[in-house]
Amino acid sequence: MRRRSVINLLKSRRSIRIFKPVSLPDEIVKLLIEVGVRAPPFYQLYSFIWVKSFEKREKLAELCRVEAVKNASVILLACGDLRRFSRMLDMLEHKHILSSDKHPVETIISIFETALAVENIIIAAESLGLGSVILDCPLLYAQSIAELFQLPRGVVPLALICIGVRGESPPLRPRLPLNIVLHEDTYREPADEELKNFMSLLDKHMEYENYVKKYTGKDIKFVDYIKAKTELTKEIEKENETLIKYLRDNMFRI
Repeated sequence: MRRRSVINLLKSRRSIRIFKPVSLPDEIVKLLIEVGVRAPPFYQLYSFIWVKSFEKREKLAELCRVEAVKNASVILLACGDLRRFSRMLDMLEHKHILSSDKHPVETIISIFETALAVENIIIAAESLGLGSVILDCPLLYAQSIAELFQLPRGVVPLALICIGVRGESPPLRPRLPLNIVLHEDTYREPADEELKNFMSLLDKHMEYENYVKKYTGKDIKFVDYIKAKTELTKEIEKENETLIKYLRDNMFRI
């Protein structure tokens, strides 16, 4: 029964972007982080910043342009952290991998471990009856956010976790079917028709939910919203070059 309840919790989880103006005890946040660090580790190459300052919340909301940043009870900035481990390896007084200019394995492990810890936090919040959403704006505006939180070299902002008491109850949103994401023994390339069918299903659901209008204020179809978000423009190319340089300068090298 217990296993079943955990599975039901995982299967019914959905992102919450509207929260009630309710404060949560500090003990709840510390409990969530305690659960987060129990995620399977390699080296624990991550750190979390608990955003409590009103001024920093306001600056984050301005950068991210997402209302959830303003109305969530708890804001956590999840960071990949190669700096701490590099310092620990320095103490062992040997020529270690992080002292080199190339360490793709450790970079990917840091991102992977951060994601595992974030998932634990999200599910722990869900088990307490709280809602949450993960935002990608820290990575999109990495340099500005690094300056805002005085992140040292080797600590890179990856995601923002907004947690609070649900102010909405959105429906479960479509996910790719198992026959597309689950492969047996070898990779199976999905047919164009399968992918088109899923995109059509997703677009219809989001239109029914009025997703784009509700969360962005834009009166456009979901597929057009996705196209706008992923369009390769000169501005995006320039932003990507800036981000790549920032990541390389901060030890994140793949």
